[in-house]
Amino acid sequence: MIETIIKRNGQREPFIAEKPNRWAQWAAELVGDKIDWPSVLLKAIYKSPKEITSRDFQNNLIESTLEGRSWSHYLMAGRLYTSMIYKDIFGSDVPPSVKSVQRELADAGLMRTLKYSDEEYAELEKVINHNRDLECPHFALHHIRYKYSLRNRVTKKEYESQQFVYMRMAMALAEAETDKEVRMVKVKDLYDLFSRKILSAPTPNYVNLGTYLNSYASCCLFTSSDSAGSLAAGDHIAYMQTVASAGIGGNIRTRSIGDPVRGGLIQHQGRLPYLNSVGKATRANLQNGRGGAGNIFFSAFDPEALVISKLSNPRSTEDKKNRDLHYTMMGNAWLAYKAARNEDIFVFNCFNAPDLDRAFYSGDIDNFIDLYEKYENDPGFKKTYVSAKKLIVSSFNEAFETGVSYQANMDEINRHTPYLETIWSSNLCVEITQPTIDYPSVKYLYMEEDHGQGEVSTCNLAAIEVSNVKDDAEYEKAMYYAYYMIDRTTDMADYILPHVGYTAKRRRNAAVGIMGLATLMARSGVKYSDQTGLRFAHRVAERHMYFAIKASLRHSKERGLAPWIHKTKWPQGWLPIDTYNRGVDELGKFEYRYDWETLRKQIIENGGIGHSSLVAYMPGEASSKALGGANSLYPIRALTINKSDNNIVIRWAAPEGDTMGHDYEIAWDIPTKRLIDIYSIFQKFTDQSISADLYKKISKDNKIDEEEIMDIYLHGIRRGLKTRYYVNSYTADGDELDAVQRGSSDMSASDLANAGEERGCAGGACSL
Repeated sequence: MIETIIKRNGQREPFIAEKPNRWAQWAAELVGDKIDWPSVLLKAIYKSPKEITSRDFQNNLIESTLEGRSWSHYLMAGRLYTSMIYKDIFGSDVPPSVKSVQRELADAGLMRTLKYSDEEYAELEKVINHNRDLECPHFALHHIRYKYSLRNRVTKKEYESQQFVYMRMAMALAEAETDKEVRMVKVKDLYDLFSRKILSAPTPNYVNLGTYLNSYASCCLFTSSDSAGSLAAGDHIAYMQTVASAGIGGNIRTRSIGDPVRGGLIQHQGRLPYLNSVGKATRANLQNGRGGAGNIFFSAFDPEALVISKLSNPRSTEDKKNRDLHYTMMGNAWLAYKAARNEDIFVFNCFNAPDLDRAFYSGDIDNFIDLYEKYENDPGFKKTYVSAKKLIVSSFNEAFETGVSYQANMDEINRHTPYLETIWSSNLCVEITQPTIDYPSVKYLYMEEDHGQGEVSTCNLAAIEVSNVKDDAEYEKAMYYAYYMIDRTTDMADYILPHVGYTAKRRRNAAVGIMGLATLMARSGVKYSDQTGLRFAHRVAERHMYFAIKASLRHSKERGLAPWIHKTKWPQGWLPIDTYNRGVDELGKFEYRYDWETLRKQIIENGGIGHSSLVAYMPGEASSKALGGANSLYPIRALTINKSDNNIVIRWAAPEGDTMGHDYEIAWDIPTKRLIDIYSIFQKFTDQSISADLYKKISKDNKIDEEEIMDIYLHGIRRGLKTRYYVNSYTADGDELDAVQRGSSDMSASDLANAGEERGCAGGACSL
């Protein structure tokens, strides 16, 4: 039992229960009668020694609250934690001014001096609302404090609480506006959207805006072709873009082992040495405390496909192992057709069948099939056959065993797209589908001009937290500022490779996704697994793309069209509803709620829009924690669960999970094919792709048979799913698993990894 409290100034005084009683009662006001706060307080008192510092007791009270493991407990803990943060950082319950915090950061060399007048700072002081911290769950505040707030990582000195982070971001984004009145409107709007947790920013924006570090692209895509200079350029891109904190997605298009080089003077070593080189390039540099990450895309028709698919498996032999990379097997509808009939395919590459290789990426499946059959009937073309089904099953099994094996449907990627040029791969998290061009040598990467000798694609991210948006007007506003943020960071960025900056500013590629779909569905009383869920998903997906296009149109009128918009179908009035996979129509009769034909007319009259691409659905594992909610399009895995991010462990809860827990549908309970149906509806309205996670309960034998794997794969092809990301699995006896997941999860770190909670964007670079 506590007898003495030691205050922060060292003064000792007798413990009087009335004061902590007021703390606990005040903290519980936010959740009403959902928490028995006297019991929480007594628990904290009994676990404390006779003599304790006020800070340690406050910590005990927070910990006792968190042990309640519910959304309401985490909200109460957030209120208590806010007071502790202020005292830890500022030495007072009352935060200092925006100007004084930013001046101290600038003096410490952690931030630039932003170009705002004293009058503007005074005006913004009236805008910043620290009371919004009091409405946040503990895990959101804790995540922002330790992942995003500016601090001296050596001395551990802290400078920012949550609202100061949001204000810094808003001010840095609007700083370049020359009209002071416009600038202040932008700052206020951005701050409001950030602090009300409607607009979600990627990790690079949180930690770099307003500082001397101007790197904002979350991921980059590259391709290299079958020459020494191009392969060297690919290695250089992987290395330098990892230095710039980007996740890597690439396609190394070279010949295979045993192929002739220089007319047969040299026998080719195959892809593995080049994959080793790229893997070492990405792992050589740290990103946010972890090694960088790269995802290599390879064709299922490649002669080395089966070997590549197993490179990350620890049971592979050392000469056929590369655990530095992630791997995505690219297929098409023909591969699916042959696998469904349990037939073999012959293998080929860019060296022995260059036209067939190009057709694989063309988006024209009929042309590919015609060429394929031409080669198959050509007795002069040496053919080696492999089982199509075996390739698909192998890739899927690797996804279960290693967690870093993904799939992409390349004819769908190159068909349902606004781009006129070839898309050769996706990014680390497989949601970005943009064209790239191989560089013949490294020198072209350092030329800031339109030389036409290569292109690296970059992805700049944002997301809308749909469960926090009240109406269409607010959605339209949030979309406008999502692209404003992407535009500003595209222009502000320092590009470690000059040509990457040149092309990024001409493409103006963007990717705005969604956070919090699971919460929105729960609040709306609809399920992923029933027909009402499909109709609801259609409305959400349609609204998202409709306002994305409207926002890009508005930006094009303010600052002009994307300079390379002529390299897309947008000027001709392309809309995603023109090219979506008609397999979606089998899910039901969906009606459009917005005027797409008027929008098409506006695009044509305008000559296009402000960006080459608009929408992609990223995982959002990091930023969803800061938002205090569920991530991406995914169903929740449990009502409460522990999550970790680079040694930051948080206790996460589904918003309002203790009051509407049965309105949430747990991921493990949703049929896999139905979740694919939900994704396919979003893919209908998406110009890029989705980090589409799947979830599987595994019985005691820990196996999924081949027929089920094929059924899942073919269903995705039928519905037009472009990419598949993680296959999350959980092994337990059925009844026990249901009980654990419906309530809370106390999974170990290894269990968490198996369930996919800790994965996010694997290298930490691409974590929106």
